[in-house]
Amino acid sequence: MELKKYLTTFYVILGFLIFSIFIIIFKGWFTQRRQGLDLAGGVRLLYLMDFSQYKQNYKDQNQFIQQRNKVIDIVEKNIDARISKLWVSDYNARHVVLWWKDYIEIEIGGIKDVEYAKKLIWKTVQMTFKVPFTGQLTQDIINQRQLLAEKILNLIKTKGLDSVSDYLIPPRAWNINTSPVELSKQDIVKIFGEDITKSLSTGYVYPKLVKTNNSFDIYVYNGKDKDKYQFLKISVMKKPTRVDAKYNGDLLNGERFKMATVSRAPSGESAVNIYFDDKWRDMFCKLTAEYLHQPMAIFIWNRLVTDPVIQTQICGGVAQITWRYTPEQAEKLAEDLNTGAMPVSLKLEQEQKVSPLLWEKAFRNSLIAAWVWVVLIFIMFLVAYGFIYALVTLLSLIIFFLALGWFIKLFDVVLSLSAIWAILLNIGMAVDANVIIYERIREELAAGASWRGAVIKGYERSLAAIRDWNLTTGFIALLLFLVWTNIFKWFGTMMMINIFIVLVVMVPSIPVLLIWLGERFNIKK
Repeated sequence: MELKKYLTTFYVILGFLIFSIFIIIFKGWFTQRRQGLDLAGGVRLLYLMDFSQYKQNYKDQNQFIQQRNKVIDIVEKNIDARISKLWVSDYNARHVVLWWKDYIEIEIGGIKDVEYAKKLIWKTVQMTFKVPFTGQLTQDIINQRQLLAEKILNLIKTKGLDSVSDYLIPPRAWNINTSPVELSKQDIVKIFGEDITKSLSTGYVYPKLVKTNNSFDIYVYNGKDKDKYQFLKISVMKKPTRVDAKYNGDLLNGERFKMATVSRAPSGESAVNIYFDDKWRDMFCKLTAEYLHQPMAIFIWNRLVTDPVIQTQICGGVAQITWRYTPEQAEKLAEDLNTGAMPVSLKLEQEQKVSPLLWEKAFRNSLIAAWVWVVLIFIMFLVAYGFIYALVTLLSLIIFFLALGWFIKLFDVVLSLSAIWAILLNIGMAVDANVIIYERIREELAAGASWRGAVIKGYERSLAAIRDWNLTTGFIALLLFLVWTNIFKWFGTMMMINIFIVLVVMVPSIPVLLIWLGERFNIKK
């Protein structure tokens, strides 16, 4: 019965080997496998980080630098989380300074849909809290309103009127009024200048920003009706209805965001609870006391999502967003928030392909290292245990490599440098199972057992130790995988794959090969 069991195992392994060879020869494993950035190249994206909002709020240079460093760290971590959790192959993300500006440089390898990756990275959740403006209108505030008007003007020029709808609806959100106006040609010349005549005749008129005593007015051309020219007038009032919520100079925004959950508001509608760190909790507690019975608005993506009146001081560290959400909309908002609330906007400045400069050299050197390691292992086992044991070790390693190639091909595993390092490490770790089994067989032979009996008994006595040792290593690999930092992720992934192959494929093949070769060479001890 025992012999039949091991022969069945042998035939399963033999069939597996034939299938693996078929995949390698006919499915182009060596030419079609998916490689990481450091091996196969990919795409390089360069994003400009816009710190204009922080420059406005932090006039002190030292405070601004401290805040800038915090924001850069948050951006790098959030991009890491976004790409890693969605399994977008291999990548690197790092902060660089070019032309005295801050950029985030992202290199992604082995990616098929670059446009999807760009959308994933660009998607930012900019959360700001605003309170009623009750102070004096200063030049700094007027300058900020002018910057807002210029931003809206540029958006209209580059992306059209729809791109600024969040600023215009509702008007109270940003204190921006819109109204259709009819202008005569003489009025248009006064606003746009004499050069407007040719533009009117062709129908192409760029929006114009005009500064008045109380507002910054943007005129957007809508066409001609008889002798009157139709315009949309967008007035950014100099006096804001709200200003960014601050306490002792610190800005209350999404920088200290921790997580979001879906809940039910007291009214029964779906809501989103947002949780922040301890410092934000203290700021929010003091601000809600200062603005008691006044509205505190929450803006996400420059859109007013809720404008609740503070009924009581809130010191629990939780803010609730309600905006007539359906359960699906609440789930989507919570998911977007948890994906990573970017405290700064990113603008794609450059995109280019990355050449696989490391691939040929790295892969060639890795193959050389693997073969040298296998030869050394064979020699070590030849000296320590003899030819049959060394041959079985060599054959079991071949089975290990075939199974690994089959697994990588079948499950489309990314082959990065960190994954190759894990493979090289596991070559040495895999043959530890051979050592344990061989030592147990020697003990059984010394006790007078036959060759077949010693192999079977020694193998069965070794299984518990081999299993526990591999599972212990597997837990470490799982921890590396869960870190979700790229180099650790692929190293941990390949370690877990290798351990699975050792336990399920390589180790069961050892006693079958020993019995089969031992009986043909008529080994007695």
